[in-house]
Amino acid sequence: IGDAGPINKLVYRLFLPVGYRMADFHYAQERPNLFWKSLYWIGNLAVFRPIKDTFGFSKARISYTTGASLSPDAFRFFRALGISLKQMYGITEAGTAFSHRADDVKFETIGSVLPDVEVRISDEGEILIASGAIFKGYYKNPDATREKLIGKWFHTGDAGYFTDEGQVVFLDRVSDLRELAGGGKYAPSFIEGRLRFSPYIKDAMCIGGKGHHYVTAILIIDFDILGRWAEEHHIPYTTYADLSQKPEIYELTQKEVERVSAALPTFARVRRYSHLHKEFDPDEAELTRTRKLRRTFMEERYRGLIEALYGNSNEIVLEAEVKYRDGRTGVVTTPVKIISLE
Repeated sequence: IGDAGPINKLVYRLFLPVGYRMADFHYAQERPNLFWKSLYWIGNLAVFRPIKDTFGFSKARISYTTGASLSPDAFRFFRALGISLKQMYGITEAGTAFSHRADDVKFETIGSVLPDVEVRISDEGEILIASGAIFKGYYKNPDATREKLIGKWFHTGDAGYFTDEGQVVFLDRVSDLRELAGGGKYAPSFIEGRLRFSPYIKDAMCIGGKGHHYVTAILIIDFDILGRWAEEHHIPYTTYADLSQKPEIYELTQKEVERVSAALPTFARVRRYSHLHKEFDPDEAELTRTRKLRRTFMEERYRGLIEALYGNSNEIVLEAEVKYRDGRTGVVTTPVKIISLE
């Protein structure tokens, strides 16, 4: 689209919202009326069919994705094109165990258990699988086989849980779960990934361990998107730090945090959060070069903010060292708000 002419770009901008509306009808299992069907028919001829042809999907009938979870926006985009994308979960030692079927697609899950497959969740939250597709063992490695294959159950090493609808939510590797004071285990990277699906949140770090009774989070806002949003809504700001602490911005992110938390077990929901006054920076050793959080370093660096998240205050003043172009250094102070959720 970026290389398309002005007319094609205009048509794309006009009909993509129609596609999204039809996608929302689909996922809500509602029937669109004749007006929306007619608009989509025109949009399919003018926009969606040519895009599918470009992707090589013009004759696709069944489409699955596996590996890392896709964002809801990705599912909506493909559905807008007329492609019903579904997720599945498989592992070399046990074959495919879960999949979305028919039109029962839940963004946060990897689907329901397939026929002739048995699944249970261990007391540690690990996904255990039994089926006719289970492997016989690791080649010339009986110790590893005994560790992973106990009776008929293959221990995947992956953590997950069943939803009320019987679908499975994949969290993370069991070894990467963190335990709260009450004994509940949660997956920081799972929650952080779901938060990053929001257009308003660029990055996130979840906190909570054996010394904490609930989960908290430090969020990094998306300055480009929220900067444009603020301008459109006539909200003045000067810097990233200033924009990040605007009440209107917190109202937007609070809805996103509540949306993510609603799909989590009660003990794993984010109870308090804050916007950091700056972005996470690999040059300051906060992230690896592949943008993974350096948790131990970060928890020490932002210890004051973390203590405030587990305290009773609604604001903390953070100090940050800055380096000017002429080589001088200084310290700036920024008041940072803390939001509590029910």
